[in-house]
Order: sequence, then structure tokens, then C-alpha cells
Amino acid sequence: MNIDLQLPSPLQSLESPVWASSQHIRIKRDDLIHPVVSGNKARKLELLIEQFNTAKSKHLLSMGGNRSNFLHALAYLCHQQGTPLSAFIRGSEPKHYARTLSDLKDWGVKLTFIDREHFKRLRDEPEYAQSCANEMNAQWLPEGGSDANALRGIMHAVQELEQEPDTIFVPVGTGCTALGLALSIKQRGWNSKVIGVVVLKGADGEHGIQQDMRRLTESADMLWPDNLLLDHSHCGNGFGKQSAELSEQQAYFEQLWSVPLDPVYTVKMCNAFKHYCESKHVNLGKQVLLWHTGGLQGN
Repeated sequence: MNIDLQLPSPLQSLESPVWASSQHIRIKRDDLIHPVVSGNKARKLELLIEQFNTAKSKHLLSMGGNRSNFLHALAYLCHQQGTPLSAFIRGSEPKHYARTLSDLKDWGVKLTFIDREHFKRLRDEPEYAQSCANEMNAQWLPEGGSDANALRGIMHAVQELEQEPDTIFVPVGTGCTALGLALSIKQRGWNSKVIGVVVLKGADGEHGIQQDMRRLTESADMLWPDNLLLDHSHCGNGFGKQSAELSEQQAYFEQLWSVPLDPVYTVKMCNAFKHYCESKHVNLGKQVLLWHTGGLQGN
């Protein structure tokens, strides 16, 4: 199988609006890496793609929501490779499949819809998830592909930057991308701040996303990066919850910059950037980088 990834991805300068007139804004266009396997999904799947290119993989098993960008990219790869893929989907089966689930079904993914309690157990108990994979004689890939291999794939992306940004904004689902960027920035000896804009509602509790990210850091034998800030104030109505306000915000940024965005992740990232510029409670510096994580099939 030959998956042609367009790397390095383009780094595009954006017009600075009035509310960000003191910043030079650029956007890392990972949405252009591949028509289907785009954004941070291509980065996370880098090692798996190499594996696919050298040998046929066995049955894979993963999990995600019904709009999971990672499952969408993984399903496409497995379909191209002829590798069986099964997926646990959070929630009850919808009467009508939206684009992501429809593609998964067309690509031959075995979908199993599970309740939130079961889903949470798969997420919080790696041993239990692995036991499910063992029963199905499958290779387990965690939610969002967030394991040590995926983290290393994300970290490689920072090597494409020639200039040190002052601040990087990136959307946060599982947190693997923000964590990988922050870790790699530290390894390069740069002082860039990484602001991870969390898109899930209620992910800031005792058993929230930061705990998952710390486990991922430990599994990769690394230390938590002190240049990473998680912002939970721009999740809106929650993950994948559309609203008229969110649609208006998406239209505003797309018209402003002529860059396609998605309402689940990248619009919320842009909202956070605008909020920081207007409130000025954090010094963003002159060089600001927005990291586009793809996911446009959700539109």
C-alpha cells in the first residue's frame, strides 16, 4: 500500500485582524497532508502506515465517538490495506449515520455501539481494553490513537518548523497532539508556550483529560512539559454539539482567512485565540502559530 502523505505540511501566513493586530499569525495546514488521512491523524498513524507498507497487519480494534476523526482515518487505511477493523462506538446506534459512521460502514468496519459506562471502562482501564483485544485476536489502538507511538509521530512534526513561535494554539481531544508538540518544543530548547484548547465539556475534573495525558507521558518515559497550558473554557456545548453561534463563528473565521475549519476542533481553537487577544491576560508574544488538526470530513 502506498499512502502519499504531503509532508512537510504548508505553513501559511494569515491576515492579522484588528483584534490581533500586534501578532504575526501563521497556521500549520495539517489538513492538507492527505485528502482522508489528514491532520494529526496522519501524524499519529505514521508508524502504523510504515508497518502497513512493509507487512500485512492483523485485525485491529479501537474505540471512539460517532464523529471520531481518528477512526475515520484508521478505517480508510485498513480498507486500503485489506486489514479487518472493529470499533467500539460510544452511545446508542443512530437511526441515520452521518458522514463519519457512514464511511466506516462502507469501508467494512465492524461497529459495536456501547453505553458510556462500558466506554469509560475501556478508556480508563488499559488492561481491560487489552483483554477485549486479546479475545478478538486483535491489535489494540486506544481512543484517538493516543499511545506512545502516536506521541512520537506528533513530536516529529515540530521538526518541520524553522522558526520558533512564541505561542502555539492547538485543539485538544485526547490531548496527544498538544502533549507531543509541547514535549518536542522542550526538546528543541525553544521557549514556546503551547495552549491546548480542550473541546470536551467536563474534562477538567479529577479523572479528566490531564490525568490521561500524564499517563501517556509516563508510558512514553517522559516528564510532563511545563510549557503546556490546557484551556477548558472554550468547549461550548460539548464535543460535537453544533449551535447557531458556532456556525456563525466558523463562517467568520473561514471568511477572514479563507481556510476551511471544522466546528468540533479548529473553530474552538480560533475562538480561544481571539479571546486571548481581546482579554490580553496572557502575553502571546509576536509570533503565533495555529495548528490545524484536520477533521474536515465532519463538515
